[in-house]
Amino acid sequence: MKTEHSISICHSPEEAFQVGLNVAKWPEIFPPCLEADVLSETETEQAITLTARANGQILSWQSIRQIDRKRRLIKFRQNKPSPLVKSMVGSWTFDPLPKGCKISLMHEFEIADQVKGFVPEVETKEQAMQFMERSIEVNSNRELSAIAKHLDQKAWHHSFSETMILHAPKNLILDLIWDAEEWPTLLPHCSNIRMIYSDSVNQEFVMSVNVANGTEEIRSIRRKDADAISYFQPSPPEALLEHRGSWTFSSVNEGSGIAVTSYHEVLLNPLLWAAKGSRNEAKQKIETAINLNSFGTMKAIKARLEGRLNA
Repeated sequence: MKTEHSISICHSPEEAFQVGLNVAKWPEIFPPCLEADVLSETETEQAITLTARANGQILSWQSIRQIDRKRRLIKFRQNKPSPLVKSMVGSWTFDPLPKGCKISLMHEFEIADQVKGFVPEVETKEQAMQFMERSIEVNSNRELSAIAKHLDQKAWHHSFSETMILHAPKNLILDLIWDAEEWPTLLPHCSNIRMIYSDSVNQEFVMSVNVANGTEEIRSIRRKDADAISYFQPSPPEALLEHRGSWTFSSVNEGSGIAVTSYHEVLLNPLLWAAKGSRNEAKQKIETAINLNSFGTMKAIKARLEGRLNA
């Protein structure tokens, strides 16, 4: 049995090819994919194992993939097939279009001689064929659509940072940034902190932030390590779909200063920003607004700690 599914998208063949190549990321991108492991990899070959949902059932298999990077062609063969098939081969192709590319996913398979007992309600080869046809039809279309969605979102992804040198002990700087409950008295943009949970290394809180038209409430989850504080926002402001980042602290100038860096990764909300100008303009507005608060935080900490040390 041979099937072919395709989609045309407004992204380059190379961008789409990289998604097909990066198997380890598939569980984050493809809805049917539950687990993906790369067993071995060279420039021209991958050995992988996949676990995915198929018609509500969970199946696993192992594949060898031949990679032609110049032609953007990936051929695969299941060397340890899923239970209902004797053999399966196929390919991913990524062909250029005037404004994007066409992705094609081909499967060719043969049903196993013994199929009873592997999947509920599949007892005959005919039932197994129907199961596999339905599974490939649904999953292939979902995977192709997921590549388009992933690349659409990636175009709205943005990362940036701000750094300041502070002349104070690292532990005092880190502790002050960690002590979020003190922020309303320290930071001009923070009006309130409602702490949900806090211990020596984990925090969850809701921060009220002053904005042009009032205040926004932002929930953050943070973790502290020896030289960094990492965080993400489960419910970011409406302008963003995702926001995560970190504070890092490193010694500079032969130990006379501490470089404090605020790093951010954001995914902008295209539904909100698409009608407000170009994507790059939207990214710049978000970067400016967030860096303004980050820089304000660092200036406030600098003033408090260096003033305290020089008093």
